[in-house]
Amino acid sequence: MMGAMTTRIRCGGKPMTAIVLAGGRGRRMRADKAGLDVGGRTLLEHVLAQIAPYFDEVLVSVSPGQTPMPAFRAGRPRRLRSGARSGGSPAASRFIEDETPDQGPIGGLLSGLKSAANEACAVIACDIPDIDISFLRSLAQAIKGFEIAVPLGPSGLHEPLFAIYRKSVVGEIESLLGTGERSILPLYDRCRTALVRFGESGRLRNLNTREEYEAYLRSMGDRRKGAKKGQGRRGKRLQRPSGSR
Repeated sequence: MMGAMTTRIRCGGKPMTAIVLAGGRGRRMRADKAGLDVGGRTLLEHVLAQIAPYFDEVLVSVSPGQTPMPAFRAGRPRRLRSGARSGGSPAASRFIEDETPDQGPIGGLLSGLKSAANEACAVIACDIPDIDISFLRSLAQAIKGFEIAVPLGPSGLHEPLFAIYRKSVVGEIESLLGTGERSILPLYDRCRTALVRFGESGRLRNLNTREEYEAYLRSMGDRRKGAKKGQGRRGKRLQRPSGSR
């Protein structure tokens, strides 16, 4: 059974690109995070299936030689099934390799922005397993008149890998890299940046360690059990006693 019809995310009425950052070595996880098993598919596939119906283009930034999905080749489109339906087919995912290895997320951000067909890009780390689509829509609205829209948590920390960037920031990224800078944060002082506050703890949950990954798998199991119980209760309410009208 197909899911509900979806509306693609737009920025000022124009199509957007999603850039999923899947590179890196996963030192704290002690594994390639993109390839972790989540319910019978990789974490990367889990994330792509959530966002594909909402964007006109989906790019996956990986490290040179990285193979986070079977039969992966850089530049090769890959279409994933999703339970949601959009005005068109869910966007195929195209893989791109970082131009220069070992630059961290800022290198993936640069490669993604330079490859994107659309001017506004939602940048999402593949270790954020549950994608808040409504919050992405809020970021797409907040970027009007700005070059970047980035979440700001209650503790005052930015979430640079769940944000929206325009292609116009490419020059500033290259300038930062030229100085040896590898953090994305200095970019916000160089560009017109909108800060979008959020207060819910765990809204942008990251999986950085093995313990966080295992806790997430347990929470998925709990949610599935709760959903099954809810379906059972609804089914019982639909039953009528014999002879009722």
